Amino acid sequence: MEALLLGAGLLLGAYVLVYYNLVKAPPCGGIASLRGRTAVVTGANSGIGKMTALELARRGARVVLACRSRERGEAAAFDLRQESGNNEIIFMALDLASLASVRAFATAFLSSEPRLDILIHNAGISSCGGTREPFNLLLRVNHIGPFLLTHLLLPRLKTCAPSRVVVVSSAAHQRGRLDFTRLDRPVVGWRQELRAYADSKLANVLFARELATQLEGTGVTCFAAHPGGCCGSDYKQYVFGGWAWAWWCISDTQRISLEIMTLQPRCEDVETAEGVALTVTGVAQVKIMTEKELLAVACEQFLGKNVQDIKNVVLQTLEGHLRSILGTLTVEQIYQDRDQFAKLVREVAAPDVGRMGIEILSFTIKDVYDKVDYLSSLGKTQTAVVQRDADIGVAEAERDAGIREAECKKEMLDVKFMADTKIADSKRAFELQKSAFSEEVNIKTAEAQLAYELQGAREQQKIRQEEIEIEIVQRKKQIAVEAQEILRTDKELIATVRRPAEAEAHRIQQIAEGEKVKQVLLAQAEAEKIRKIGEAEASVIEAMGKAEAERMKLKAEAYQKYGDSAKMALVLEALPQIAAKIAAPLTKVDEIVILSGDNNKVTSEVNRLLAELPASVHALTGVDLSKIPLIKKATGAQV
Repeated sequence: MEALLLGAGLLLGAYVLVYYNLVKAPPCGGIASLRGRTAVVTGANSGIGKMTALELARRGARVVLACRSRERGEAAAFDLRQESGNNEIIFMALDLASLASVRAFATAFLSSEPRLDILIHNAGISSCGGTREPFNLLLRVNHIGPFLLTHLLLPRLKTCAPSRVVVVSSAAHQRGRLDFTRLDRPVVGWRQELRAYADSKLANVLFARELATQLEGTGVTCFAAHPGGCCGSDYKQYVFGGWAWAWWCISDTQRISLEIMTLQPRCEDVETAEGVALTVTGVAQVKIMTEKELLAVACEQFLGKNVQDIKNVVLQTLEGHLRSILGTLTVEQIYQDRDQFAKLVREVAAPDVGRMGIEILSFTIKDVYDKVDYLSSLGKTQTAVVQRDADIGVAEAERDAGIREAECKKEMLDVKFMADTKIADSKRAFELQKSAFSEEVNIKTAEAQLAYELQGAREQQKIRQEEIEIEIVQRKKQIAVEAQEILRTDKELIATVRRPAEAEAHRIQQIAEGEKVKQVLLAQAEAEKIRKIGEAEASVIEAMGKAEAERMKLKAEAYQKYGDSAKMALVLEALPQIAAKIAAPLTKVDEIVILSGDNNKVTSEVNRLLAELPASVHALTGVDLSKIPLIKKATGAQV
């Protein structure tokens, strides 16, 4: 389980590194123009170097691709010129493993290029391969070569200041430990290669820091940069009719159609060798060739384009060759031998189309016509000659046919007369023979007719006898069937009428008995319910009567014992209710106005009474009359 979790953690970490280094890495946000500047990028035929050169070219800089392979370097320069639209991209040979190559490159560059504004040391290796160099090859390519190149080009960088030197290092420099006693030893094994790579990147960082310190104030700045993760291989794999592995987010996969494409080239008003303007249409079938080298060429030319773009390129090529060939032929050559004309176009266009990785499967001329009726005039003479020869041939054929027809009629009549004679002789012999046969046949027929009638009567008698026997048997069968039918009807009546009636009567009887029992039980239950309710109510009434009697008894004893005090208690007990009833109308009165004359004591007495009344009532009954708006207002006014 721990191993599984560890594996899952490693995969997740690898995914995060790849995603955030390759997918989510932010692009450069600068937009400064580099027109008039010259930049040298080492190892610019692929990967980071190629992308760096592309961005510099897009910003208008003159870019020198310093690469070891001339073929790959020139191909990269061509691609960058096509993609960026900047023709100021050149290739110069440089092998950082060879100090002589470094010096040769510096000499050639300084003699041909007047400026150097940016020097980017991008080239580097991470493995020595199968070589066993006497010196540390990783350190030579990654550090010694760039170090020498920088010092050879430094005067030009100072002349063109402000200028810049960029060393592409790596985060692996943190694991580097420079051991100067081992620099002249070969690197063997992958562990030593990893250490040597880290040492070379540490040397890059130290070199950049020291160079920046020494060049301070000269206008030349120096930087060391860690580029992050990058898949920089230019290796391409072409697969058709099968499959291949592709790493998600790492491998770039593109498709190109290998299906047959139908083109319809058309050339309008093209003058022939005689100056006659013709319009020619054709049909061509083309497809991308699948041989590895030719497929690579086609992918280089058309990968990333759709089928219509490919068709347009090939169509323009075919139409161009068709126009050029039309200008070298006469109308008669084009019109009379279209196959030869189409073959000539195909032979001439095939090499150019083949250099695009495309094969012409077929090419045919569909139609040839003009707007001045030259072709129709050209055919009128031939048409007239053919018409004349046809008329002569028809006349001669009709003459020969008439002669031959007469001869055939004569021979036919001779044969007919001979045939009629033979037919008459044969007919006479046939009639004679027919009469003899008829007489013999009639005799035999009469004899046969009499014998037939006699035998028919016998057979008729036998048939009648058999029919009578059959009727007897049928009658017996019918009687038996009727007896069975009577039994069946009787059983059917029992099954369909009597038995259901008995069953229905039994069912109704059971239902009636059940209903009777149900009613009896319901009546008993209702009676029991009424009895129980009566007993309960009687018990309640009895208890309440006893309680009320006890209360009355106690109250009478209390009245007798306490006399006037008990009566006063009853009054006081009822007084809150009496006061509430009396005060209820007053809650609906907003204002009371008392009118009196001068020196009248009624008003003052009423006010005094109103002022003392709430307190007295509250003391006696617990009812707070001061909360009544009218009393509150009256007492408030008094105060």
